[in-house]
Amino acid sequence: MLSRNSTLSLLAACLLASSAFAQTAESGGWAEQTQIVYDAGSRSVSRVNVRVWDPHPERNLDFNWEPAAGNWPGVDSTGAATGQGRLVWRVKGSANYDPETVYSTYSGGMRDGRPHGKGKLAYRSGESFEGEWSAGYMNGTGIHLDGAGNRYEGAFVNGAASGEGRYMARNGAIYRGGFRDGLRHGKGTMRLAGGTVYEGEWRNGVEIGSGRKGIVTDATLGGLLKAQTSGSHAEKAELSFVIDQRMTSRQDVQYQHLVRDEDVAIFPVTQEYNDAWNGGGTISDSDSTAFFNVDWQNDFAFVELNMETTDKSRVQLDSMALEVSSSDAYRKPMFTLDKHLGCVGLRPDFSLTNHGWGDVRNAKVTVQFTSPDKQGEASREFVQSIADFDQGTEISVLEPLREAGVDISALETERFSCPSREQMGVCRAQVFNKVNFGEVSDFVWGEDVIYTTATGRIDYEWADHKGELQQSSENFSTDISLAVVEVNDSLAECGDGGGPPGAALRYIDVPLPVGQSDYRIDLPLRGNKNLSENTTRLKIHSEMTSFHQFRAAMRFADGSVRYSKPVSLFYIKPRQPDYFNNASPSACYLDPAFGSSC
Repeated sequence: MLSRNSTLSLLAACLLASSAFAQTAESGGWAEQTQIVYDAGSRSVSRVNVRVWDPHPERNLDFNWEPAAGNWPGVDSTGAATGQGRLVWRVKGSANYDPETVYSTYSGGMRDGRPHGKGKLAYRSGESFEGEWSAGYMNGTGIHLDGAGNRYEGAFVNGAASGEGRYMARNGAIYRGGFRDGLRHGKGTMRLAGGTVYEGEWRNGVEIGSGRKGIVTDATLGGLLKAQTSGSHAEKAELSFVIDQRMTSRQDVQYQHLVRDEDVAIFPVTQEYNDAWNGGGTISDSDSTAFFNVDWQNDFAFVELNMETTDKSRVQLDSMALEVSSSDAYRKPMFTLDKHLGCVGLRPDFSLTNHGWGDVRNAKVTVQFTSPDKQGEASREFVQSIADFDQGTEISVLEPLREAGVDISALETERFSCPSREQMGVCRAQVFNKVNFGEVSDFVWGEDVIYTTATGRIDYEWADHKGELQQSSENFSTDISLAVVEVNDSLAECGDGGGPPGAALRYIDVPLPVGQSDYRIDLPLRGNKNLSENTTRLKIHSEMTSFHQFRAAMRFADGSVRYSKPVSLFYIKPRQPDYFNNASPSACYLDPAFGSSC
C-alpha cells in the first residue's frame, strides 16, 4: 500500500515557496520613475516622482503606483510610495490597459515604498500572498496560495510560514501544526487525502518519532480499492482537483477551491454570489452589477485534474472519468434590489428581482427607518405581508411612513425648487418647514434629494429540489426618496461594459445535467497514455444554479483504480427574469434623465 512519504515530501517542497519569496524580496533593489498621479478629490493630476522597492530587478519590469481615493499624492517626502493604493508590475514598455502584460499586482497598504499593513500580492501565475505585511514581508496572519493550488493559512515571520498554521495540499492532504522558516516544525496532525488522521512530530521539515509507523493511505475514501494488491499502478498515483487560477482570473465569474477535511469545495470568489447562495450579507442596489453585467453563457468553472506518480515512474492509463453522485438544482431565491428614483419626489417603494430558480412564498417584510449618520439608531419596526411572487415584486413602505406620522399628502402634492446649488441649505430648510416627517424626522438626510434609509429583513419560504419547504431570512437596505429640491444639473455619461472572457480551446467541455444522480462522464485521454504525470483541463458548467458532488476516477492498464478526493461544486448561473418594474407614478414632473446611473 502507498505510504505517506510522497505526500509529506510534497508538503515540504511546496512550503518552501514562502521562504523563497522572502529571499527574493531580500535581493531586490529600488525602482524610481516620474508618473502622473490623479487626485479624485480635487479632480486634478500631478507629476510625481515615485520610488518603490523592486523584489525582481532581474525581470526588468515597469511599475505603476495608483494611490487609493483620499491618499494623494501617495508618496512621502522622499518620493517613496505610501498609504493605501495599488502597485502593478508589468512587462517593460507595454500598455497599461493590457492585462496580459501584468506580472504582479499588490493592493493594500504601503510604507517607504514597500508593502506594509493589510494587503494582497497576486502574481499572474495564480500565486498570491494575502494578510499582514511589514517592511515588504508577510508578518502576522496570512494566506499563501501557490501556482499549483496548494494553500497555507497561518502565521508568517519575514515572509515565511512560522508558528501555527494549516497547509492544504492540492492532492487533498491537510497538515495542522507548527512551522518554522517555511517548513513543518514541532507537533502536528496530518489528515491524508483518503481520510486517515494521525499525530506526529516534525523537525525542519522532517518527520521524527513513530507517529507514521504502519499508517497507510485510507482504503475507502479517496484511496485505493480494497481488492488491489501491492505494486499496482494506482498505488503510485496521486490525483488532485484544483481550479485553473490563470484561466479563471480572465472571467467575470471566478471560482476558487478549498481543500476541506471531507472534500474539495469549488465555489465563486465574489462575496456577493456566496451571500446570495447562503442568504448572508445585505440585499442592496449595489448587488445588481454582479448579476446583470455578466455573460452567463460563457462562464465556466475551469479546473485541472492532475495525476502524477510518487516515484516519477511511468504508469499506463486505461480510462478516465468523473463519477457524479448527485447534480441537484439549487432553488433558493437570490435577490437584487432596485431603488426607485425620478419621475416625482416621493418614491416610497423599491423592487426585488429574483435571480434564483424558485419562487417566494409566505413572505413578510420588517422595516425600520434610519440614516447613514445615525449608525446604530433607527425607528421602531413596521411589519407587513407581501404576496407570493416568482420573478420579482415591488415593495412599498408608504403605509409604514404614514403610520410613522410622515405628512404623505404634502410630499405628494408639493414641489420644491432652489435657484442655485449655493442656496441649497436654505432651500432644504424650507422643505422641513412645509413637511412634517413625524417619527422619521431624525432619520431624514440628503441635500437636493431628501432621503430616509429603509433597512430590515424579508422572511420567506421556498421549495427545494425535492419540493420540501425551506425557510430563509435576508436583510436589505435601500434609500427611499421623500422629496427632490429641483436644481438644474448636468449629467455624466455612462461608459461601456467589460468584454467577454477569453477563449479556452484546450479544455474538455463537461456539462453537468441537473436532476440526475449516480452517473458517469467519460473523459477522453489525449496523447501518450504511458506517463508519469498528466493534466486534464476541464470547463465545467450546468444549465442553472446547482450543487454537484463527484470524484475523478483513473483506471490503469493493470486493472487498478485511483480516485480523487470528493469534490463539491457550488455552481452559480442565475436566472435572468423578464420581470419589469411597473411601479412608476402615472404622471411625472422631474426631468426624465433624473436618477439615471451607470
